Amino acid sequence: MENKIKKIVKNIPKLPGIYIMKDSRAQILYIGKAKILRSRVRAYFQSSRTLHPRAKMFVDKVRDIKFLTTATEAEALILESNFVKKHQPRYNVLLKDDKHYPYIRLTTQEKFPRLEVVRRIRKDGATYFGPYSMVKEVRETIRLIYKIFPLRQSKDKLDGTALRRPCINHQIGRCLAPCAGQVSSREYGKVVADVRWFLKGKNKMLVKNLQAQMESASAAMRYEEAAVFRDKIQAVQAVLGKQKIVSTSLQDQDVVAYCSEKGQAMVQVLIIRGGKMLSEKIFKMKSLNQMEEDETLSSFLKQYYADELVLPAEILLPHPVEESALIADWLSEKKATRVRLEVPAIGKKRELVRMAEENARFAMRMERDKGDVGTRSLEELQTSLQLKHFPEVIEGFDLSNISGSHAVGAVVVFENAVAEKSKYRRYKISTVQGVDDYAMLREVMTRRYRRLLDEGKPLPNLVLIDGGKGHLKSGRDVFEALGLVDRVDLACIAKGKYRNNLATDEVYLPQQKTPVLFKQNSPSKFLVQRIRDEAHRFAISYHRRLRDKATLRSPLENIPGIGKKRRLLLLKKFGSLENIRAAAVEELAALPGITKPLAKKLRADG
Repeated sequence: MENKIKKIVKNIPKLPGIYIMKDSRAQILYIGKAKILRSRVRAYFQSSRTLHPRAKMFVDKVRDIKFLTTATEAEALILESNFVKKHQPRYNVLLKDDKHYPYIRLTTQEKFPRLEVVRRIRKDGATYFGPYSMVKEVRETIRLIYKIFPLRQSKDKLDGTALRRPCINHQIGRCLAPCAGQVSSREYGKVVADVRWFLKGKNKMLVKNLQAQMESASAAMRYEEAAVFRDKIQAVQAVLGKQKIVSTSLQDQDVVAYCSEKGQAMVQVLIIRGGKMLSEKIFKMKSLNQMEEDETLSSFLKQYYADELVLPAEILLPHPVEESALIADWLSEKKATRVRLEVPAIGKKRELVRMAEENARFAMRMERDKGDVGTRSLEELQTSLQLKHFPEVIEGFDLSNISGSHAVGAVVVFENAVAEKSKYRRYKISTVQGVDDYAMLREVMTRRYRRLLDEGKPLPNLVLIDGGKGHLKSGRDVFEALGLVDRVDLACIAKGKYRNNLATDEVYLPQQKTPVLFKQNSPSKFLVQRIRDEAHRFAISYHRRLRDKATLRSPLENIPGIGKKRRLLLLKKFGSLENIRAAAVEELAALPGITKPLAKKLRADG
């Protein structure tokens, strides 16, 4: 143990908190929590025989340790989950989920609530329902609600005063017209209560309520109104017939199970509300070595529920976790009512866990098969191109401009043959004037790899350029200047004899005159074309955005001395650019801040 580390460990307090281990480049290696920080951190630097396999991988790389103390171990758990999600340390078990599942948001914080589809839950006083598997499913639910309940569909902020005349939805009986001031918040609240029952799956209670209203209307000989309630009852009963009871306890439950293999796990969550299966989620977790069962499940629970605000009363697990009591207390505090973690051994609950485990195993098979296809295509690519390095990470470059204007460059990143969109980057060309694709490419690639080198970040294994031999030579020049020739492989893909025919695309390597020959229907060639097409799409979309933005700019913005306030003043006074050009110099100069020289310039350039 280095003297610096010894000194840090000696001064760590005997309090709960989290510890952050960093390497020589200040990159975070691992984040953990502890009931007693000094004891936990000191254990890493004792005999290596007692260390966890993951700890053995990184403990020799530790050059600095930071720590944050908390009042309780529960607070440390929350802090740990937030820090792991934010920093994604290399040696933690990480939840890899790029999906935000849709929820239905009922704006109960408003006087006249409405519905909307959202993908993030916020502490805003609204009521959330879900999550749902697909947006299509959510929109169908909302359409059904509007058909059954006269809930408003407008997005106005309403306080009970009339804003406009009633719309067609009111005329056909599908809205109570709160925007026209035709219903009190109390009466409208009864509709909202029915919608809440419906979304919570408490449809038997809802049917009972609607039947009471139908009978009341019928007894008062309001037969048309009674017929409306009858139709609503039939619609709700149709939904009831489709809903399958999967839990006889009728509780709100999450069922969590997983399947792990070779440093990766697929985690399945079944969402059960009121005894009915609402939806399911599948997540991917990654680690640098074989995962321990307890660590996989514990890490998932902490990272997943850190962001969840809609919590169940019960979470069913396939096996116990060491921190189950601590996690249960944390979730109970978040929910403000008791949340139990249970490991069922027999019965219906155990069957639900088995169902989730089977789904997780199926998802793992699908992921493995997908990975096998990607690995085979990368192995073939390495052989076909005779690459020095296995192309685990490939970066693709393309440029986009029209006669040199709004010139941009883009880089896309593929890891294990899968696009990593969060790592894409785009560049405005800043040093090249006119049409010079080669110089533009040199600028973009230099900026990209000089920064990676300066920041000590990993380099790709293969760089693929969209273009011909001239582009390839430019890329080679950049590599020679930065000392990357032996560290990163380089290739380009060019349109062949028939530009619109993918079969004639040609792939070239540096210092090789003839194109590389691929087998017919080669997966590796398809992968190269997919990377090229993705780089082209990403570059051209950025170019169009810049071009459209420039098109929308007002000519007034190009006149020195005309800022935002004067521009608005001119347009407010004269209404349009044509009227400004047609105005007399005296009229323009009469406005505050517009001098005669500026007025003349406006007439000439406006």
